[in-house]
Amino acid sequence: MALQKDEVSINIAGLTMKVSRFSTLPVPHEVTAVIPRVELRTWRYRNGELIEIEEKIFNSVTIVHAPRHPPGGAKVPPEKPSHTTWKFSP
Repeated sequence: MALQKDEVSINIAGLTMKVSRFSTLPVPHEVTAVIPRVELRTWRYRNGELIEIEEKIFNSVTIVHAPRHPPGGAKVPPEKPSHTTWKFSP
């Protein structure tokens, strides 16, 4: 059985998320990274006043790992021993 390897690494303003997957599962899998919203603001003044506003908003930054399903009516191969190894580091 062939080894499948997926790896996604996202780095946004010092925040790093990484997912690695090594598998011999018979069904291919897909990895998707979705980043619908990130807002970063940094306002700093001194003699013009306002001394500091720092705002970071990370909303729903997502990494998805899902199997691809065979089309309807397709034959599914018989199950064979397989395994998956995961690594996740926020």
